[in-house]
Amino acid sequence: MGKHSRRKSGYLPKVAAGAAPVALLFAAPATALATQTDITLPLDRITLPVDHRHDGTLDRDISTATENETSAACEAVTATRHDFVAKEFAGALLINDVTESASIRREGRQTPNTTSEREFESVTRTGQHALRLGTIAAATANDQRIGQGAGRDLTLSPGLAGTTDRRIAAGEGTSHGIWLADGVDVLSQNAEQADTGFRGTIMGDLRGALSAQRSSGQAIDIGRLGALGMTSEQYARGQFAGVLDLGQKHELGGQLGPAWGLAQTSQSIGPAGPASSIRGDLGADHVIYAEGDTTTSVRGTLDQHRSASVEVLDQPVVSLPPR
Repeated sequence: MGKHSRRKSGYLPKVAAGAAPVALLFAAPATALATQTDITLPLDRITLPVDHRHDGTLDRDISTATENETSAACEAVTATRHDFVAKEFAGALLINDVTESASIRREGRQTPNTTSEREFESVTRTGQHALRLGTIAAATANDQRIGQGAGRDLTLSPGLAGTTDRRIAAGEGTSHGIWLADGVDVLSQNAEQADTGFRGTIMGDLRGALSAQRSSGQAIDIGRLGALGMTSEQYARGQFAGVLDLGQKHELGGQLGPAWGLAQTSQSIGPAGPASSIRGDLGADHVIYAEGDTTTSVRGTLDQHRSASVEVLDQPVVSLPPR
């Protein structure tokens, strides 16, 4: 059998690296739409189906331990707020679900000759909003997060030594989906993340780094006819000492009846030099299959690699380089 015979119908590229498939992001709103039960509140002789839930928590945990000449302590504080509202009006169901949280955690450890401290702080907010009218549904989800962490270590014996470090990170993500009749839907996801930090020693050595990343994914499903999806990712990572790593990746794939196709490209510039690659394949089940790729990299010398192959009726016709 040809390579294409192992592919499944509905093949689409995965969402950007590290992320779940786009459709999974809407499991919670879809479930809420399907299972929501409202209560009816009279308001000036008008009955309005409304379900409103609001709750919050505040937790604090402190622990200490001592063994021989070593002592450790940990304190964690977490506060959360959750607000859920569902309303039905003129046959439409509207859902709004928001959660906010903040947490602080501190840890310490001490021995006769060493001291170590760690602290972490973060704030997050997530929201899900959904609307349903008959067989048509739309949903959106978003999240924002920011956090920081720090650590300090000090050694007194056999010699004086110490390090300190601090990290800060922030990120945001959004997801959107629309579900129409007959299995037709449109899905989208975007995410951004930025991190920075430094590490220093008591002797004056200081190092720092910065990274940023953006990813996105979109998909269109037209039911039994087929589907189309694309993803992209851009990233930049660098150190204050001068090391820089840049790159981007793109992917496009789709399926229409028995035919399918996929194209991938990537470019990067790192400490070892630039590199790029292009790959694509397309075909129709048990009729024709074609694929090709080219890779170029500079690692002191120019290195290029190309390959291509074509199969007709599951029989190889062209193969470069020859197999």
